[in-house]
Amino acid sequence: MVTKIYANAVAKYNEGKLLDAEKIRRLLDAEFSDAVKMLCDYGYGGGTVDAKSYDIDAFISSETAALIDYVFSSSPNVYLSRVLTNRFLYGNAKAYYKARVSGKPLSFAVYDMADGEIRAGIERGEYAALPKFMAEALDRLDTEFADAKPDPKLIDARLTEAMYADNLFCAKKSKSKSLREFVRGEIDLTNVLSALRARALKVSEAALGNLFLSGGEISFDCVVDIYRSENPLSVVSETRYGFIADGSDTVDLPLLEARTDDFLSNIWQPHAEDMLSFSPFVSYFIEQLNEYKTVKTILTCIKNNARGEIASRLRTFGKI
Repeated sequence: MVTKIYANAVAKYNEGKLLDAEKIRRLLDAEFSDAVKMLCDYGYGGGTVDAKSYDIDAFISSETAALIDYVFSSSPNVYLSRVLTNRFLYGNAKAYYKARVSGKPLSFAVYDMADGEIRAGIERGEYAALPKFMAEALDRLDTEFADAKPDPKLIDARLTEAMYADNLFCAKKSKSKSLREFVRGEIDLTNVLSALRARALKVSEAALGNLFLSGGEISFDCVVDIYRSENPLSVVSETRYGFIADGSDTVDLPLLEARTDDFLSNIWQPHAEDMLSFSPFVSYFIEQLNEYKTVKTILTCIKNNARGEIASRLRTFGKI
């Protein structure tokens, strides 16, 4: 691990290379091939991407893999590294486990990261070397599928639950109040959004129960109330996260997700200039991930002639 001052100094330098509002506006106004060329000029893809053979998902995954490497090499705290990268590690674990229990070749995209030991353990069904929470979740899944057909949705739910339990453990070990608030906020808002998605998709209440994450401040009863209510935003408004529903008469999930991202990012802003905290490092990481999300949204919408879908998804980060 490096010192906080060094880690934050590098993060501040990298933050200066993020796309500014003017560059985002140029992308918004461009045709697809021109947008790809602009991104190459801005340093994406090593400047070698060709719009004719351009895969948006692979492109962003490659950029994300480089960011993961950066976290492990430059983070000032091992527990902070785990919280920031667990979403990718557990995502890969889901793909490896689904491939094993289905008996089919790996058919899900995975992030390129140093997880060879984890992949090998999952493929062999031997979990001793895996992170504690991941191993426990996989053992539980093995038991649940001993006499039943493997359920991909249950795999996702169990490993997501394990990831947040891992994150809570790491946040506590880090002794960072902001990191604990960040993880609890992610859990609560994930539960709120899960209830709204389940309601919109007419997912059963029992299935919603499998999605509920413990460790936050919002109770399962509150999540069920959101799911059952004819006016779910009114229930959301009564929670400490009511701001995500401000000014909304209908459930606009992309907008609520954008406001969620804003909230999680803003946790770090009060200490964004404190070089002895985690804030500058985490702020850069979040802003870089949000930039990737912004770029992917813009490119996908432009390529599919759906520019009208962009605004609600990008009503965040001061980009437009």
